[in-house]
Formats: sequence, structure tokens, C-alpha cells
Amino acid sequence: MTTDSRTTGAAQFDCPDIYAEHAFLVRLTRGRDARAVVTEVFGRAPTEREPSWAPETVLRCEAPRAAWDAVAGEARAEFNRRLRADGKPLGRWGAEETAVQRLFGKELLVLLWAIEMPDVLPEEIGVAVRNWLGLKPEERWWLYTMTAAGTGLAHQTGLGWRGALRQALCFGTRQDAFHLGAVTGRGTLEKRPNPAYKPPRRMGRKRGEPDLLSAPAAG
Repeated sequence: MTTDSRTTGAAQFDCPDIYAEHAFLVRLTRGRDARAVVTEVFGRAPTEREPSWAPETVLRCEAPRAAWDAVAGEARAEFNRRLRADGKPLGRWGAEETAVQRLFGKELLVLLWAIEMPDVLPEEIGVAVRNWLGLKPEERWWLYTMTAAGTGLAHQTGLGWRGALRQALCFGTRQDAFHLGAVTGRGTLEKRPNPAYKPPRRMGRKRGEPDLLSAPAAG
């Protein structure tokens, strides 16, 4: 199985070459114990003395395929919404493997770590997705950092922060989900003028052309 996402049409989210950058790789296995396997890849550019190179990796998660299928569409929509806002090409999940930009990969793991245990119910997965969407990206990054620091390996399911993620994200029901990112105290600071703002230029009139806005009405 190739891991070179430079191949034309390779599935990816803002990660054209996983060998050359710090990113994540999602592999989908088949069979009775089908899983979504997420690996952190510490990609880098090769030195001039290296005829070939292989980035170091860390296995972060092996979630059941059923859990993956339940959340993959929502994760794709969330990532593509932000890629579209940044004017970047949209991504897609591949049938076998997908290269994922570093920050997106961290956010994805926060969701998968919350639902990876075999006893998580479909109802809980639906709540976890809604609560995950309620978080800001920066909040997901923080949760990833705290979890990965102590219990970030694939076999550490249900331990420490991994268990806490399940308790937090799966809390609520479909009718009354608790959105972690929509707490009562959230608001904004007072508006401040932006010195870099430039108002759009008005189209000027050609010489000899009447000003229709100020011209007197016909009698």
C-alpha cells in the first residue's frame, strides 16, 4: 500500500505530500474487524545526502469502522467549510487512505478518541458529533494536546484524558445535546476600527457622462 499522497487524485485534506510535512494519515482497513487507523506522520524535507527517506510515525487511534462511518461525513463537511473560506481545494476521504493536514488531524482525533470504545452507542456518537462541532478549532487543538501528552497512543483507550473526552463529548441526547463551545459566558469585545480597512472603490463616471444620481428629474 502506497503512502505517497503526491499521486494524482490522491485523497487528502490540505496535505499534498505527507512525506514532506508534519501531518496525519487515515487508513481504512477491511474485513470482520475493519477499522479507521490514524497515524501521526512527522514528515520533513530530505537532506541532500539522503537518496530516500521515511518519516517517523506514531499510531494514535484504531477506531471501529462503524464509528468512523458515522462521523466521517460531518468531519469532511467541517474541514471543507474552512478550506473553502481560505480559498483552498476541498478534500475528500479515500477508500483506503487519506493524508490530513496537521491541525485537522488533531481535531479529528479528538472526535475519534471520544467514540472509539466498543460500547459507545450510536446515540452517543450522534451527540459527540454535535458537541464536537460546537467547539472552536482552538479548543479542539487544546484538547488534543492535553490528551496526546498522557494517553495519546492507540492502545491507551479509555484512560485518563481519553476517557474524559468520551464523558465530555458524549454527554447529552440528540434532543438536548450539551454544546461545549456554546457556554453562556461567550461573547465579543467592543468593536475597534481596523486601520487596514479600505472601502471598495466606486466606479467613476466617464467624461461627459451625466450623473444620474444628482441629475434633476424630468418635468
